[in-house]
Amino acid sequence: MLVIERRRIISESVFSLRGKSTLVFMFLLFGQVASEHLVTGIIGESVLLPCDLNLSINPARLRFHWQDHSDVVLYSFNNRVEQEYQNELYTNRTNAFQVEMSSGNISIELKQVTPQDNQKTYWAFALLFDRNDQPIHFTKVCQTTLLVAARFPTPKLTVKYKVMNAMCLTQGGYPKPKVTWTIQDLSQPQNGTLEPREVQTNFTLDPESGLYTVWSQVNFTENYIDNHSVTCQVFNPVLRETVSNTTIIRTSEGLSLSAIVGITLGITLLMLICVGGIIFVYKQCKLQFQDLYYHNENRSSTV
Repeated sequence: MLVIERRRIISESVFSLRGKSTLVFMFLLFGQVASEHLVTGIIGESVLLPCDLNLSINPARLRFHWQDHSDVVLYSFNNRVEQEYQNELYTNRTNAFQVEMSSGNISIELKQVTPQDNQKTYWAFALLFDRNDQPIHFTKVCQTTLLVAARFPTPKLTVKYKVMNAMCLTQGGYPKPKVTWTIQDLSQPQNGTLEPREVQTNFTLDPESGLYTVWSQVNFTENYIDNHSVTCQVFNPVLRETVSNTTIIRTSEGLSLSAIVGITLGITLLMLICVGGIIFVYKQCKLQFQDLYYHNENRSSTV
């Protein structure tokens, strides 16, 4: 399928050459990969797919095209831009630097990077001709793999003292990040990274934008509530970038666990006493009413 697709592109336009399309095809098929690149593109922005032939060229005798790993054509040049061979996925998304082609620069700019472009590999196929329209024995293939990313904003960190937990939220990033929590005793220069079993983290992928929303929660005990700080860290593996937020947990800002338990038990005990008192009063009133009733009944019988 790959050979058929390349032959179609070459023979129809991109590398057409007065009855020599088969020869050109052989040059391209067995050409060596001259340079490989790994580039990172930010979603919504432009990224450069580099390829430099490192020699002076007459653009009128330059033929090249870019295609992805599925043989879909991004950009085609044959003395002019051939938009008829460009796949609709890349319509209005690619641009070459024609003023720099004479120096061998056949790089292209890919605009509006999307999550669907992630981990795609792109190839540039090029062929030069001499003044007699004969192929020069030089062909160069550039290969570029694109990694896609979007920066996560600084996470929002919230502490809830009543339920003794901290929640971390950030959204609009890509790809799926790694979330870690750290609790530090401010009185000692020692950090404690919480184990994964102590952390609950959810990743939600937006079906429209393709970006992630990250929500993470950690529960902490009374040992961590006095003069401690808690930090939520979100690490982007492609950008090698970490965004974080830290807050300080103090007893003055909330009740300790023992206080919460004591108050809860106190309220429960008070409610039980009140209920017991109501029941006692009700029974006493009922007994008094019954005594009064029987007394009146006896008097009526005697009369």
